[in-house]
Amino acid sequence: MSFKRFSNKTRELLPVLMTTFVLLLFVGSLFAQETTGGLQGTVKDPSGAVVSNAQVVATANVLIGNKTANSDSSGYYRFANLPPGTYLITVTAKGFRTTKREGLNIEVGHIPTIDFALEVGGTETVVEVSGAAPVIDVTSNTNSTNMTSDVLDNTPHGYSFQSVIQFAPMARNEPLAGNTGAVGNNSVGAGGNGGSLPGSSGNGQNVGFSVGGAADSESSYLVEGQDTENVSGGFSQANVPFTFIQEVQVKTSGIEAEHGGALGGVVNVVMRKGGNAYHGSLFATWEGDPVDGSPGAYVKTDPLASSASFPVDAKFQTYQPKRDHFRIVQPGFTLGGPVVKDKLWFFLGFAPNYTSRTRTVNFGPAICNTPAVGGCPNQTLGNQNFAQDNQQYFTTARLDYTATSKIRLFASWLYQYTRESGSRLPRADSIAPWNFLNSTNAIFTPLAQFSHGLGFSAPDTTYNFGGDITLTPHIVSTTRFGYFFNNYHDFGWPTTGVDLDYQFGTVGANDNSGNPYPLTLSQPAGASTTAYDQQFTEYNASKHYQFNEDVALYHGGWWGTQNIKVGY
Repeated sequence: MSFKRFSNKTRELLPVLMTTFVLLLFVGSLFAQETTGGLQGTVKDPSGAVVSNAQVVATANVLIGNKTANSDSSGYYRFANLPPGTYLITVTAKGFRTTKREGLNIEVGHIPTIDFALEVGGTETVVEVSGAAPVIDVTSNTNSTNMTSDVLDNTPHGYSFQSVIQFAPMARNEPLAGNTGAVGNNSVGAGGNGGSLPGSSGNGQNVGFSVGGAADSESSYLVEGQDTENVSGGFSQANVPFTFIQEVQVKTSGIEAEHGGALGGVVNVVMRKGGNAYHGSLFATWEGDPVDGSPGAYVKTDPLASSASFPVDAKFQTYQPKRDHFRIVQPGFTLGGPVVKDKLWFFLGFAPNYTSRTRTVNFGPAICNTPAVGGCPNQTLGNQNFAQDNQQYFTTARLDYTATSKIRLFASWLYQYTRESGSRLPRADSIAPWNFLNSTNAIFTPLAQFSHGLGFSAPDTTYNFGGDITLTPHIVSTTRFGYFFNNYHDFGWPTTGVDLDYQFGTVGANDNSGNPYPLTLSQPAGASTTAYDQQFTEYNASKHYQFNEDVALYHGGWWGTQNIKVGY
């Protein structure tokens, strides 16, 4: 078909349409850096006619400068890239009274539609709109749950954003999807481990979430839009304390093409920002075993049952571990405000987390192999104390800069250094004395494998840089660059030698008086004093580089509004 069959106007549009089609084929190559929301609507007069060139100003409680938009010839206005928060919207137009609407909540990824009907009069008269219906975003078919700051501040949750993922419908914690044990992957009695993750210790994370029935590795975990999944396990690698968080968004279905790698859900954490007013906080959180319940019980084979009595199914018992003695302390501060009012803003935060756990295990008396040769002395290891200490140092810094009325830039940094000593703990004793027997607590187990010197460390850093440029009143360009780095490594584990058990002294040896020596514990020559582990990780560095660029076109008219977004 030749172009001669098309009108001149159609012929001019074809290159644009073809270019748009090609760009759409490439949408979703990387995860989107969605950290903002938007607002749109139409300005009309009392008769219902549209009002063009009306000035609409958005002012936020987390102010990054006022944002201004003018309604076009069809009365349509739109704001893009608004930080989440509560906004005051002010509308002014020549010959009409000024109209204000307070308490408008903007959430990440949502573009609610707010129409204004102006009243005739002077601009010095202000009309305040209140009691309006709840704002509903009708511009998207994505099913998402947004946990805003007021929800996070008033809802029980854990220490990091992962604890609120299951607040969203279709999302739940799934123990079989990852390590949910309290003391790490290789600790005896740890929870489900859906994959073989690198490292001799617990990798520092409690992983395992299912969104829409998908596996944990099929979901995306973003911090300020930056991909932070573990490369081999797919779980959320970065923790973020709630004092740094403005909003958590969980998308469960209808996910846009720009999240092409997410077959399950998309979890996005949006950090706090500075503003024109100084604000901050001092805080301290404490948690201890006196205010917590006991660990969950589980079923195990009864070690006292006779196998002859139960030839088919072994008798079982409910094993209820004793509660550990532990303390969790997290002090910290946040501070934000202007460096240059209406121009440059900052936000700082520091929130270290210290966790100390002590477990007492009764190893009982030593096994006597020579009762016929003079008997055995009362040898016993008795109660042994094991300590586990975990430190996480959370730090964040952010700058927002308004270069011009059309160019806004930002840079953010999140640091999480984790170090744990005493990563391996023996299984806890049972609260019932009759079922204390446990093969992992036998005397032949080298106690050195539970040494406090065994552990891991993992530096964890997220960088984000970006800018929003309003090219025209209807075209906005968004650019983001992110870098995520994590380097897990074990320490204290020997890389050579053999894992040999303690052994008893020679049977029947006598002293000079003819009396038998007491049996003593010893190790054969060449044995290591620390348990050898073939899964020792020298280092496991994970790096994510991410670049996003998209251009959004917004337009309104008598035929409605059109929003087109293309990007890479």
